[in-house]
Amino acid sequence: MARASMPAKRVLAVIRLSHETDESTSPDRQRALILNWAEANGHVLAGEAEDLDISGGMRPFERPSLGEWLKTPERFDVLACWKLDRLSRRSIHFAELLAWCQKHGKTIVSVTEGFDISTSMGKMFAQIIAAFAEGELDVITERVHASHEKLRRDGRYAGAPLPFGYVAGNLPSGGKTLVQEPEYAEILRQIIKDVTAGVSTHEIARRFNEQSLMTWGDRRRVLRGEKVEKRQRWTADVIQQVVKNPAVAGYKTVRLKSEDGRYLKAHDLVKDADGNRVMQTAEPIVTRAEWEAAVQALSSRASKGDRMARTESMLQGVLKCGSCGHNVYQHRSKHTVGGEEKIYAYYACQSRRKSRECEAPVRVPVERTEDDAVSAFLALLGEAEITRTEYDPGEDYSAQLAEARSILDALEDDFLAGKYKGEEAVRRYHRMHAKQTEKVDRLAALPHRPATTRQVGTGETYAERWKLLTRLERREFLLSQGIIFRAYAPGTVRRQTLLGATEPNEESLVLVELPKSLLAASPRGDGSVRFTLDPGAPMGSK
Repeated sequence: MARASMPAKRVLAVIRLSHETDESTSPDRQRALILNWAEANGHVLAGEAEDLDISGGMRPFERPSLGEWLKTPERFDVLACWKLDRLSRRSIHFAELLAWCQKHGKTIVSVTEGFDISTSMGKMFAQIIAAFAEGELDVITERVHASHEKLRRDGRYAGAPLPFGYVAGNLPSGGKTLVQEPEYAEILRQIIKDVTAGVSTHEIARRFNEQSLMTWGDRRRVLRGEKVEKRQRWTADVIQQVVKNPAVAGYKTVRLKSEDGRYLKAHDLVKDADGNRVMQTAEPIVTRAEWEAAVQALSSRASKGDRMARTESMLQGVLKCGSCGHNVYQHRSKHTVGGEEKIYAYYACQSRRKSRECEAPVRVPVERTEDDAVSAFLALLGEAEITRTEYDPGEDYSAQLAEARSILDALEDDFLAGKYKGEEAVRRYHRMHAKQTEKVDRLAALPHRPATTRQVGTGETYAERWKLLTRLERREFLLSQGIIFRAYAPGTVRRQTLLGATEPNEESLVLVELPKSLLAASPRGDGSVRFTLDPGAPMGSK
């Protein structure tokens, strides 16, 4: 009777499942046991802190779900778990959580181990069990890491999250390997191609969202037979993570962890006993050269600090400020004129706003500037035939040689840093060093025939292609062709008059710059780099 008169407590069900072991109990089972305990003791369920695929070594306050609940202690009275190791497998983390509960007047209950920390005996047993759980975690982690390490070094799939565009396939000799998932393999090839060509990762993400294309994370859930109720959105950061992951080029990788068990975004390459990078598939979606070119394109773009804006502007990334050389950006402003609201759009230099030097920042109307730029472009190249590049790779082993030398340097650096301790480790170092040295000598002795390229006509003119492209596709096309427009503010360019004198421009100027590869195709194919026009000036035979 006394217990029945006590007020009901609000119970937070703490549920955790780690993918590192098969000995865990399912989330549904954990949930049912906690709910039965709460009902039997006259308590009510305040909510659930469910963390799946989370290691028991992670600090409770940093877990995605439990961490959020711990920020608002006023929402519950009791932390209830199936077993204590669902809270943490680290005694230091459990002690921290225990102190937090005492400070905030909360109770921890293990529904299957039969104690709660509201009593001194329960507190003592909890600390003892936490110490045993930490030892069990170390054993589990070591066993799993040893198993996965062997699979990685054998080039077999170790059961980690599937890299973008790959699914698990069976090996004839037994075990698993990675094979291409046709639809997303093609998507990956397009991402690598676009990034290498200079297309903004924001633009790629925007296009995928517009097409309602499922992210790879959601696609993996579908492949596992799960229902996707709320789709994830593509972001520039997601695109960059895909491109930077060596696994897309077929390399075996291991995801790095922080000291407290959290997974980091970075990946480390797996190497075999000879120090060579291990491949995890016989058919990578993209080649090493294609992947490295895309990563280099991302790196160079980031170093320039001119990230392409999230806009549908046709000349974004193509039009530069003639004074400082940086990209101009599209801006829109609303004004009421005669009681009617009008929208004005401009391309404007932002260098001063970004604390960069610019003597004459340009500001030009969007519509007129785009019309003039297109007119100039088509006047120069409209009737010229588009060409494609045919590539002969020749016999060039410089990339493999550079990689072998890089591995050799890394081995020597690690040895000097004392990472090879003990007789067996030193023997392994000398074996790998000898193998890599032999590989370097062998590659250096191979014949060398330089790669060559030649331009082949496509049978299509620039004007014909231009008509078929959408607004955003036109921007990507200009970028892929290396064509640049520069806008100059009034009074910043001196031009020669018909009488031979020079005078500054009274209005803004748009200048077209063609790369050397296109100069010969233009009607002025005389080595001239620039073609100038006044905004609004008619383009034609003149």
